Amino acid sequence: MKTYQDIPRHVTERLEIAILTGETLALNWADERSDQAWMGRVRPLEVIQRDGRLYLEADNEQGERISIRLDLIRNLPTPVK
Repeated sequence: MKTYQDIPRHVTERLEIAILTGETLALNWADERSDQAWMGRVRPLEVIQRDGRLYLEADNEQGERISIRLDLIRNLPTPVK
């Protein structure tokens, strides 16, 4: 089981920059429970620690709040132009 210490610092730094600047990111991630793959644009709001893991709280393209476990993000966060 990966914990927040296993997340590379550059990933959390990149997300913190996106939060501070209001960027929208194109992400590819897996669902925590089903391992279903997701891809979409999200607006990061905060990185939180819950149950020994780090999560990205974000709004998706439909304006819904989602929570993505950082170790399940499958691409380095890139900005959407």
